[in-house]
Amino acid sequence: MSDNVYSTICTGCNFGCGLYIRENDALKVDFRKSSPANAGKLCRFGMSLPRFYKPVKSIVDGKETTLDEAAKEAAKRISGSKGSVAFLSTGNTTGEEILAFQKIAESYLCTGANFEALPKDTYQTVSVGIPYSEIEAAKHIMLFIDPYEQYPLIVRRLLLAKNKGAKITAVWWKDLPLADENIRPNDVSKLQLTKDSVIIADFHPLSDIEQVKSVLSLARNAEAKVTFLKPFANSTGAYILSKDAKQKSLAQLIDDINKGTIKTLFALESDPSVLMPPETLSKLTNLIIQTGQEVSAKANVILAHEPLYKKKGTLINNEGRAQALGGAGTNGLDALGIIAGAKFDFNVLHESVKKAIGITAVDEFTIPKYDRPAYGTIQAAPKPLEAKPVLIDVYNPFMWNSLADDNDFVELNLNTVRALKLFKGGTLKIKSNGSAIEKKFRVAPVQDNVLLTGKRFGIEKGIITPVEISR
Repeated sequence: MSDNVYSTICTGCNFGCGLYIRENDALKVDFRKSSPANAGKLCRFGMSLPRFYKPVKSIVDGKETTLDEAAKEAAKRISGSKGSVAFLSTGNTTGEEILAFQKIAESYLCTGANFEALPKDTYQTVSVGIPYSEIEAAKHIMLFIDPYEQYPLIVRRLLLAKNKGAKITAVWWKDLPLADENIRPNDVSKLQLTKDSVIIADFHPLSDIEQVKSVLSLARNAEAKVTFLKPFANSTGAYILSKDAKQKSLAQLIDDINKGTIKTLFALESDPSVLMPPETLSKLTNLIIQTGQEVSAKANVILAHEPLYKKKGTLINNEGRAQALGGAGTNGLDALGIIAGAKFDFNVLHESVKKAIGITAVDEFTIPKYDRPAYGTIQAAPKPLEAKPVLIDVYNPFMWNSLADDNDFVELNLNTVRALKLFKGGTLKIKSNGSAIEKKFRVAPVQDNVLLTGKRFGIEKGIITPVEISR
């Protein structure tokens, strides 16, 4: 049997890493060295894509059905929920599908991002990052992320910059090996930035908006460049294409579901269980999910179609680079047409995507020119950590995509180990929100009173959760 080979983009984040998916009896990943974003390199998640792309079937109330029938049922339930239906898409699908989704979701669109809380003149700065070549050429790089855990392919760019003489400062809860200087988030007043500095942070549905404002303010005051990395394959595309749409924040969506204002949620290539508490999802009358792979959330209606690597369409990576997917599938777009009551023309939507970023053809080797308007003074009030133990979730591709990983432990410093009299090879008891868990631990150069984890344990309330710890 001959293999089907697809030239595609990794879904692990918005870095835009190119690769090949080889289909035969099982899926395999091959390196695409010509890819400008990653030069063929892949992180652990990229190598794990065959596990991510688990087949999924269309379902209505627990019974298997066809995609068309599931789409018709979804249309019926959405129509019957007028005034109490919301639409969620975080950007894990093509730009063409995002535009079609917007036409359906005129009343209540949520991209997951809280742009409402940011000054309007910062939208472009947050949405589109700088070219990776500018990171390599930087003289001073300021990290507000853990690149190893969250965006591994940026490490290569950082090392290239360091080899050229760049100084790297990490503002993080743990000392990072590649940093020349490590500063804790509570001590940002110690930072010394200039117009030669490049700040690297991230922006996602669970971001602390005051922290985002603080980063923007630091960049503005120093006249430094800033780039926000993002967690979904087409996050930048979703933000650019949704700029003029009326968007609701994730926090607003959760609040409206909890209040009973929203009773039906339609999620496009987004797993709500990653973003919302289970008690919130349980209050929905209808959860409708359109997806190309298995999701964790228990939906009333699932519209199952081809996975991303088989789709026809366009992604826009963190640099603003337009990237064509290597598939020919449009089943997802056709399903949206059934829900809308009129078939969507792919070519028309494709032209709209190109027009939105000012290009006439999709060429992944060329970065379009983006306006980067200046923005005004920003008042930020990030809340410092109290001197009490907290559990901090370091969100990474495995967490965002609900893919099992082996990071089933917490990191803490030696002071905490000694204070609690923990044993090597033993466990740590963690209590929060009326729940208790017991986890293995690893000693690392972490801030006092901080536990770091790359895996959700189910006791969290947001990214930072106050906890009680004991042996």
